[in-house]
Amino acid sequence: MSATPRTICSVLLTLSPWTDMAQSPRPRAANDSQTVVFVCEHGTVKSVVAMAYFTQLAQERHLRLRAISRGTNPDSRVPSLVQDGLRADGLTLGPFTPTQFSPADLSSAIAVISFDQPSVAALVAGRLPTSAWDGMPAVSDDYGVARDAIRRRVTELVDSLAKRQAGRARAPSSTRRVDGFLRPSR
Repeated sequence: MSATPRTICSVLLTLSPWTDMAQSPRPRAANDSQTVVFVCEHGTVKSVVAMAYFTQLAQERHLRLRAISRGTNPDSRVPSLVQDGLRADGLTLGPFTPTQFSPADLSSAIAVISFDQPSVAALVAGRLPTSAWDGMPAVSDDYGVARDAIRRRVTELVDSLAKRQAGRARAPSSTRRVDGFLRPSR
């Protein structure tokens, strides 16, 4: 059974800072952004649309979050259908090179979202919250329908991550910030 956006959001909201730190291969500085990794087969269609909308929403809300797009079998370039659709939506992709999903992508990740790629969960191996957004409409069939479905899920994800960041910002005085995470004061 694949996780819904609410499920992954709940997991993200309930992660203990100590668990989060133990799963991170390297400490993050307090001002580093945290990364959500979107993965589809070619790394140029659904994951790119998700990355573009995630980036837009995070910037609009002044969140220290970023997204990257990866592929399990990356294409050489983003299809013009996706580039044209994003441009019509007022989004720019900027310089982008399709990249193979790898364990290195997990170093600053807080979550991994896959589109119809069951191999992703095996690579993540429980180190991070992972959600499979399987069965989304095909971008090649109808960009607008696919975009709307992806945008809805991305919006739910960003909303939950914004609440998580706001919760950390309003930490009680008995906590202190260490390496970007809230820790009990000693």
